[in-house]
Amino acid sequence: MGVSQSVEIPGGGSEGFHVLKVQENSPGHCAGLEPFFDFIISLSDVRFDKDDDTLKDLLKINVEKPIKLVVYSSKTLALRETTVTPSNMWGGQGLLGVSIRYCSFEGANENVWHVLKVEPNSPAALAGLRPYTDYIIGAESVMNESEDLFALIETHEAKGLKVYVYNTDTDNCREVVITPNCEWGGEGSLGCGIGYGYLHRIPTQPLEEEKNIRVPAQS
Repeated sequence: MGVSQSVEIPGGGSEGFHVLKVQENSPGHCAGLEPFFDFIISLSDVRFDKDDDTLKDLLKINVEKPIKLVVYSSKTLALRETTVTPSNMWGGQGLLGVSIRYCSFEGANENVWHVLKVEPNSPAALAGLRPYTDYIIGAESVMNESEDLFALIETHEAKGLKVYVYNTDTDNCREVVITPNCEWGGEGSLGCGIGYGYLHRIPTQPLEEEKNIRVPAQS
């Protein structure tokens, strides 16, 4: 339907700060930031159109002050406005308490790897991967194509590989460290099936109603 193309991004462009992790009780958590799905587009009406220190600088000069935050969600394919209060008194790391990475949000929910059957006692099972409800959504290096994950697995044989995993049952992201090992006693170095492509994307259909309700409210 091209819904994502109909969302007008203030200041144009298709890049932002991808939220990878949100610490509990942090300013980002209180603002409702959602790992993997959310991209920070602007803060205090300043559009982040390049990867520089603008976000850090804005946070520093607005410590303990509520400021406007605009976020694009790849789950609802919509923009939303919220308020965040940068703070160094909330008890954790960072003024927002989030891990972010600057990148494009075009096709953000296409680059996911669906965990299928997980063999008992395999590296995937030992890492706690859950069959059919887990989706590998990223790693510490950027992954844009289906082969990128498999290349990472190859270079991490017998070494810990940190990946970000989204689970549809919990509707949450978590960090998982998996140690590929082709000697574990079964097929492959992970011991699980991995699906990629249209049929293996994170399902967004149940959120269509929410999107239809929210978009008129934005205009």
